[in-house]
Amino acid sequence: MVETIETPVWVPRATSWVNRGSLLNLVNLLLRESPHRITILDLKGYKDPDPELYVVTRVDWREPTRPMLGQLPRVLSLLETLRGTRSVPKEVYLDSTEGIAVYIPTGVRTSQIPSKPKVAVSFITDLMEQSLTFILSTMKEVEDYFWMAAKKKGYSPDIVDKIANREPEFYRPEHVRRFHQLMSNYFSIRFRIHTAESCLRVEA
Repeated sequence: MVETIETPVWVPRATSWVNRGSLLNLVNLLLRESPHRITILDLKGYKDPDPELYVVTRVDWREPTRPMLGQLPRVLSLLETLRGTRSVPKEVYLDSTEGIAVYIPTGVRTSQIPSKPKVAVSFITDLMEQSLTFILSTMKEVEDYFWMAAKKKGYSPDIVDKIANREPEFYRPEHVRRFHQLMSNYFSIRFRIHTAESCLRVEA
């Protein structure tokens, strides 16, 4: 008598990428009143079978009542925080009040999304909150360290605002130039400010 031994066959999990995509759509539907979304990014010409999740949001950085000069370290701190990801914008229009659109990497792949819908929705929303908290806290930390360094050179936020407002006791063209040089030396990201267009461009 000959025994027949069945060869084990791998069976895909019920939660396919299609179902995971549906879960992402469900989360985004639940967040329709929120400025945040969850998505994936595919490289051009390459379809990742297990793509990373990204949080899409807008980061507010402007204070409308403050001069722009003293707010540049904040936007540069955000760009510095995003450095090394696919999320660094090439241009930031400094007169815009809409914030900066960013894609925040979560470090989590679609295969890590739980299979049960309720658990998955909770998992994704928690992941979004953690990613946002991390990016904003890191941005603040980078900016705080910049101002610590700037104060040693005689530049506090209050003094920079007075320079920007051209108050006679504080404003000198060389003071503005030295502050720009201080930012260029501190932040590793390369940038150029086009005053006529009110635009900050990130250089390669």
